[in-house]
Amino acid sequence: MIIYKVSLDEIQWDKLCELYERVGLLKRFINNNEYEKIKIAFESSYKVVTAWDKEKLVGAGRMISDGVCYGAIFDVGVLPEYQKKGIGRGVMNELLKGNDNIPIHLTSTFGNEEFYKKLSFKKHKTAYSRYPFKTDYVED
Repeated sequence: MIIYKVSLDEIQWDKLCELYERVGLLKRFINNNEYEKIKIAFESSYKVVTAWDKEKLVGAGRMISDGVCYGAIFDVGVLPEYQKKGIGRGVMNELLKGNDNIPIHLTSTFGNEEFYKKLSFKKHKTAYSRYPFKTDYVED
């Protein structure tokens, strides 16, 4: 049985970084061994949700928000061997819980668009972003 926790208390940071390395998220920090930056990002987040199979960290995600006007979801990842079992949905449900009154933005990883559509997310017509590095997520 998967348990969801809304806390940073039991996170083993090396295991969290290992999870993201395995799912291909936060690559620029993982590839440069900047694990402390990942820890700072999570500690600075509005809400962090982790998914556990007994003592094993199997999924995670976080929200940045002011809790009043807007929120943004980032870094939702589930270990490959645990994917397609509802764990990503569970992480998202916990992140969204209590935040029904604010618009929430996210950027899907390629190939996961349908997952977010099933959670009632819709494509934004005027979203823009600025990255300090080259990425396939933005148009020229």
